[in-house]
Amino acid sequence: MILWTIQNEKAYKSLEEKGTLMSFWSNILDDDFLYAYDWMRIQMNQKIGNPPKNDCYPIWAWYQYEGIRKRPDMRQNTHSYNHTKEKIYLLTIDIPSEEVLLSDFDNWHYVLNNYYLSSYWQDMEYSQEEKEKSWQLIFDITCSFETSNDQKSLSTQATMWQIKKEWIVKIEEFWTR
Repeated sequence: MILWTIQNEKAYKSLEEKGTLMSFWSNILDDDFLYAYDWMRIQMNQKIGNPPKNDCYPIWAWYQYEGIRKRPDMRQNTHSYNHTKEKIYLLTIDIPSEEVLLSDFDNWHYVLNNYYLSSYWQDMEYSQEEKEKSWQLIFDITCSFETSNDQKSLSTQATMWQIKKEWIVKIEEFWTR
């Protein structure tokens, strides 16, 4: 499966040196998202298997960007980075599909914000268990909500436990602005 992942220079150098890139909590910048990332780790365990190391966190990539199976356009300002003038790498990788969990990028934000995910607006209180059950909808990458007819903008993200050097098809360097 062809995917595109954006990595900073530290991550890329680690991949080059070690032959494998894995992510750990120290690589994640916002403690507010710990619950969501831990939830995604549980989903990955159930759907694609255990990580190579117990303390691994997901590595993120794009499967489909804005409705099209193509690499992200790095000229757009939709990619956020910590620093300006930072060297980043867009890696095209060919990874075995059984090592990838696909999910809807926009609906992932319901998990990040700890909201109930529904195809229609409901101003109600939900238990954490009900919210987490609703989050399974992020794995519906067909954009099947009745109210959502905008396939053109559907972006599908991919998570994996690791990237192996031999999976790299293409490396592109960019500088953030």
